[in-house]
Amino acid sequence: MPLKTRPLIAALLTAGLFTLTSLTAASAVEKGVATDLEPLHHVILENQYVTVMRVIIRPGQSTQYHEQHLDYVNTHVNGSRVSISWPDKPAKESEMKSGNVKFGAHQGKSTVDRVTNIDTTINHQVAFEIKQHGPLGFGDATRPDSPLFQQVLSQKTVKGWKVTLQPGEGTGAYAQHGPGVRVFFTEGRLLVAVPGQPNRNKEIWIHRGDAMLTDPGKVELTNGGETPLIFNDYELL
Repeated sequence: MPLKTRPLIAALLTAGLFTLTSLTAASAVEKGVATDLEPLHHVILENQYVTVMRVIIRPGQSTQYHEQHLDYVNTHVNGSRVSISWPDKPAKESEMKSGNVKFGAHQGKSTVDRVTNIDTTINHQVAFEIKQHGPLGFGDATRPDSPLFQQVLSQKTVKGWKVTLQPGEGTGAYAQHGPGVRVFFTEGRLLVAVPGQPNRNKEIWIHRGDAMLTDPGKVELTNGGETPLIFNDYELL
């Protein structure tokens, strides 16, 4: 092989390798990692119905590109301004407001995005994916007709209410038909009545941002603390 052709071949090989590497990287970004494997999405609770994740994004920090293909409920415990990036369109700035709920209707379709905290405060979310395509047939979800319950979400797969209990205040007894998730905005002492056992309660000390899985059955909750207890109560349909 003539010596003068060797640099040209080397350059072509390098260019080809660079192109292949770039295409592989672009393909990985376009696909994204599974949401429950994204490093800032910490799985904290899980059962056969939902995967619950705590997401904490510090100022200036970004998630990886991650794929969402299941219905997704996101509770903003501590909001911030964010920039949402997609592989195939320009980024968009928006605000996650503390106390708000966002529902992602990803059942049957896939979305890949990346979230960057562009604010000066920590972004704290508690989110859950509904692992099975629904509705799952648990029946309609209702809550007592009371100002204690403010409905914040109504979708074909899940409903949600914001519950505010003053010290000593209780929900009264009601029936929950499907499994669910509770996410707390304040701290305090929660008393969960034990069905069929008068004056018997499960005592739970709550921290801001705590989450818990809930089961179908008779429910009666009381604020056993000294400050208002505020939480979102979700139920699958």
